[in-house]
Amino acid sequence: MYKYSLLDNPIAIFILLLFVMIINIFLPVHFLSLLLIGVIYTVFTKSLEKEYYNSLAFMIVAFSVIELAQGLKLFSLSLLAFFIHIFISPLLKKTLTSEKLVSIMVVFLFYLGTIILFSFLGDISYELGAILLINYFIDIIILGILL
Repeated sequence: MYKYSLLDNPIAIFILLLFVMIINIFLPVHFLSLLLIGVIYTVFTKSLEKEYYNSLAFMIVAFSVIELAQGLKLFSLSLLAFFIHIFISPLLKKTLTSEKLVSIMVVFLFYLGTIILFSFLGDISYELGAILLINYFIDIIILGILL
């Protein structure tokens, strides 16, 4: 039997998209605009697994808005999320037995990939690393409440 969560509701996902777009348009600061990338990544992977293509499109748009606000290349976060979901996540699921631990590790790897994307641009700093670490913990708390 499958347990439904808030992340399965397309209306909640659309509201998440609007929230991310408003934050990125009006508050383009690193801390606020990168705040929900872990939640967006989790919705992205759930929509890929369950074949919710409208939710997947919403999350690709959300990633694109974040990329444009932060100066990243277009679709770089979407490709990173797809790569982690296809190649790294199955390896972690085979290795680890706890589903929660797998989701925490995968979100951490997504944040690590985001740091690597910023380092390719040359915009990496200790401040950005600290902000991403704080955002990681905030996203883990939000995901713990939503899942």
